[in-house]
Amino acid sequence: MPEEAKEPAPSPWETPKMSVGQFLDAVESLREYWRPRDDEELWFRGERKHRDTRLCPQLYRQPEKRSLKPIPELLDIEFDLYEDFQRCGAQLCDTKPEDDWDWYFLMQHHGAPTRILDWSDGALNGLHFALRNTELVPEENAVVYVLQPYLLLDHIKALPDYVETQERWKTFLRDDPSESYANSEWDFAYLPNDEWKDKVPLPRAPLLWDTAHFTRRFGAQRSRFMLFGTDPLWMQNVADTHDWVKTIQIESGSIPKIRRELRDAGVTESVIFPDLDGLGREMRQVWDERR
Repeated sequence: MPEEAKEPAPSPWETPKMSVGQFLDAVESLREYWRPRDDEELWFRGERKHRDTRLCPQLYRQPEKRSLKPIPELLDIEFDLYEDFQRCGAQLCDTKPEDDWDWYFLMQHHGAPTRILDWSDGALNGLHFALRNTELVPEENAVVYVLQPYLLLDHIKALPDYVETQERWKTFLRDDPSESYANSEWDFAYLPNDEWKDKVPLPRAPLLWDTAHFTRRFGAQRSRFMLFGTDPLWMQNVADTHDWVKTIQIESGSIPKIRRELRDAGVTESVIFPDLDGLGREMRQVWDERR
């Protein structure tokens, strides 16, 4: 009799992980799978509560029991918030932002809604974010998304609106010269704006950005950023149809144990958020575990 066909064994990253060691083994298997250069970092993003809005920035997450507002309206709201954040935040900054980009990234890191999706090039940082702010005995697996950003970037650069936006920016600068933007690059089109939005429309695809770590938090989190365009579901579609994003699941029953392992490795809330607020949350986590 012919042998029954065997189902292929799952890839090393597909089975839920039950320890930090298993998680790092899965990361290594993905590096071997994609084979990036030694100097090319993978990107990591931990999620847990975003099941319906996975890989979606806060500005584009659909409110519970309500429809998402039209994208142009959301962009107008974001611009208003961006201006207010700069106006009110100037007196509150320990490190003064040097340009509009710094303000936008600072706005994201302090919880304001933006089109930015945070990533990290630190695997354990991504794991920490997948496990923080969860109940002591979780019922659902946590997820760490792993991105091969260089393959994704090659894809984005080949899209028609990537080139079109660059050309439109050149035309905008030629027709409306301004000292403020005379030497700016085309990627300024991704900033919240009210000046050029009709002349240089925001592309559908996101922009990958590696900003300077001008705050301690950026450095501690090894921050990488993805600035979304006009398509809230763009990264979800990429994750479903392309090979540049993989998920590593963390088995729910092992989450308390893995948290302890992360703490033993020195990856804690006050390390990821190096300020008194981070330290206070870390003490609260210890309290919740011990009380």
